[in-house]
Amino acid sequence: MLIAASSRPESLNGTLQSIADCRRPERFSGVTVIDSSSDGQCEGVCKRPHDGFVVSYFRSTPRTHHDALHAAIETISDDSLIIFGTEDIRYTTKALLAYERAATHSGGDRFFGGPFACQYEVPPPSWLRRYLPLSSIGWDPRMERFDPRVDRFFAFNWAAHRRDILRLDIPGTHAGTSTSPKTANGEINLQKQLQAAGMHAALVKDAFVYRHIPHHRCSSDWTIQHAKRKGISRGLAHQQRPITDIALAHWGYTVRLITSTATKWLTSPLPTNRLHFYASYRQQKALGYFAGFRKNLDFDQQRAA
Repeated sequence: MLIAASSRPESLNGTLQSIADCRRPERFSGVTVIDSSSDGQCEGVCKRPHDGFVVSYFRSTPRTHHDALHAAIETISDDSLIIFGTEDIRYTTKALLAYERAATHSGGDRFFGGPFACQYEVPPPSWLRRYLPLSSIGWDPRMERFDPRVDRFFAFNWAAHRRDILRLDIPGTHAGTSTSPKTANGEINLQKQLQAAGMHAALVKDAFVYRHIPHHRCSSDWTIQHAKRKGISRGLAHQQRPITDIALAHWGYTVRLITSTATKWLTSPLPTNRLHFYASYRQQKALGYFAGFRKNLDFDQQRAA
């Protein structure tokens, strides 16, 4: 199991405790934590005693995270199923066993993922939820609507066999090589490439987890910041679109930018007003779009987008 961590050691401790409380497969080999925090403060949590399993620790930075990820994969035995998670996940009692059962009976050519719900430190107001990303709301699709050829899983709750990842021959997936920071897109890119190689996504409904959402990651200010990151992502994607699509998108975002900026200014005496929030949200999304379209952003910004 691989857990990506950054700067919240107590949240990581909650994740490890939820793993300790799980019913774990007999072949469960332990947890590897990949810490991308600037001060490595998650290392202390990894050194604490854990009930029934070993925790290994890899240090990285945002720029070298994927190198650390692939180096960690190299330490895992070849026939293993790797479960990918993050420091804010709380595993339900049967989630890990559900992954093992799915992998055992899949017949190969599958990678796996499960649904999730959110546990809020402070619940966001109901009107704000429609603006939050799915990662801060929850995801539990119907089995009949899930398309295994194109649908993918969130990076914090999915699994794949090590052998399938390594056979893709992705730069950086073998010891001694490096991953280009301009092209590495992390775990989601791995899922895309697995599907491009002919594999299908298998939705495992019992691999259900909870995602712990701190208050600052579902506030109105955070939501506005996320709107800009979403806009950057769309701007980057439009760089490769036909000229007619680009022209229409530019026109639409220009109108949004003008109207939202005017509305934001008019409502500035009422900063907590919902109309002021909506104007700020649309403005930052438009600004992000143009920032993403104009230039190639550096690796850290692309990861945020």
